[in-house]
Amino acid sequence: MCIGTTKNSIILLYHLISNPKTYIRMKKYDNCHVNIEQEDIESVVAALTADSISGKGPAVKQFEQDLAHFFKVPHTLCCSNATMGIYMILLLEDIGPGDEVLLPPTAPVMTILPILNAGATPVFVDNEPGNFNVCVTDLQQKISDKTRLLINVPMWGYANNVDRISDICRAKGIKVLEDNSHCHGTRLKDSYLGSFGDYAIFSTHERKLVTTGEGAFFLIRALADYNRLMELRSFGEVCRTDPEYRNVQGAYGFFSGLNFKMSAINAALGSTQLQKLPAKIKVRQEHGRYLAEQLHQYTDDIREITNGMPSEDNYYSIVCKTSIARRARIEEALRQSNIISDPLRYQYQPLYKMPLFAPYASSCPNAEALIPTIFSLPVHEGLSKEELDLFLNIIYST
Repeated sequence: MCIGTTKNSIILLYHLISNPKTYIRMKKYDNCHVNIEQEDIESVVAALTADSISGKGPAVKQFEQDLAHFFKVPHTLCCSNATMGIYMILLLEDIGPGDEVLLPPTAPVMTILPILNAGATPVFVDNEPGNFNVCVTDLQQKISDKTRLLINVPMWGYANNVDRISDICRAKGIKVLEDNSHCHGTRLKDSYLGSFGDYAIFSTHERKLVTTGEGAFFLIRALADYNRLMELRSFGEVCRTDPEYRNVQGAYGFFSGLNFKMSAINAALGSTQLQKLPAKIKVRQEHGRYLAEQLHQYTDDIREITNGMPSEDNYYSIVCKTSIARRARIEEALRQSNIISDPLRYQYQPLYKMPLFAPYASSCPNAEALIPTIFSLPVHEGLSKEELDLFLNIIYST
């Protein structure tokens, strides 16, 4: 049984049965859990007393060093947010009108908007049936002589087949950007996501497992790309180390750039948040696996989504599949109890179903079949066993 026998469980179930709306309104449940503790506050206060609190303050460099150590990569770079981070990669690769960028239609709006703003053409690549793996057959059919970049977007913390699609793209001279905004700490084949493409961007918005309020960070393979991204981040300020530029380091007016910096205050929060990431993932995995096991025991009609990959997913949320009709009933029952499924919150649909992106529509039948069948549940470290049981009992009632 998923219903506990503790006093709190009995009280919780009594309130749910007798008057659920009155009780549940006390708290809203979704995947946003901003876990700010004393060490976070002390880190931000220390940053405020440093010589600089700008994007060139010492806390930014410290956060970047912490990220490089955690992810075991040579270069990391903070920026203002992940949407601007994608735009920076488009600028880096000089992608614009006449160029094509591949991406899944299951990606969020934040991924495609920089492509349009760069003047490039988005090309949608379907997923495999029933999961978020990129369909290799569709990928190969949609690569053209105009293809410059593929953006891989694993959703809700679940790894996908980025290793295989990176190999395919690399063989054709196409760069790969991993948009891992949901996937801090997710592993594939014992390597962190962010290790497979040419670049990776991670959002640090308040909903993410590592939060700076607003912000993002890159993982970067090549030193030349790192230097150029630093220039793009700070008004074109010379950072590259070519012999002809050694005497003008830090000068302006040689290269183009804008202001994409993260402030030192945000970065200071990021460093302490990063320290807590392994513990957060551990709890979320425990919560996600508990929900998946209980649902599996209860019904054959609801299953956690699986991509068939040897991965350790961070459980940004747990995502489950069911029939279209039952998914609608589940999301509505959860909504009435103030438990918010992401697909409902964001009116999740293939990107090309939205008016702005409809001109770029292409056949992605697997995405269209998958999206109406999935719902998400929060599994963050702020939830108790009793609250997880509450979620289950609402689902059982449908």
